[in-house]
Amino acid sequence: MPLFPRRKKYAGRVATLLPNGHLDVDGTSFPTPSAAAAVIRGTATSGWWFFLVDQASKRSLRDVWRDYVDALAVDVEEEDADDEGDEDDR
Repeated sequence: MPLFPRRKKYAGRVATLLPNGHLDVDGTSFPTPSAAAAVIRGTATSGWWFFLVDQASKRSLRDVWRDYVDALAVDVEEEDADDEGDEDDR
């Protein structure tokens, strides 16, 4: 999956999200979005903000992460609701 820099200044530097979760930039694999973004920018930066998954909508990795966490939180709450009577067993 291609990831695009938010800033036009870096438009030619596309990162690729690999199946193992790392990001490839110019043939080098980085374990975090921030590590990949730092190489592109030349300074420390939040890769979660820096990379867009969709240029037209400006949807960032941060947006995707928040949606994931929100969905996970709903699932956790639903599971907790099913376990309400289990406290007596502890």
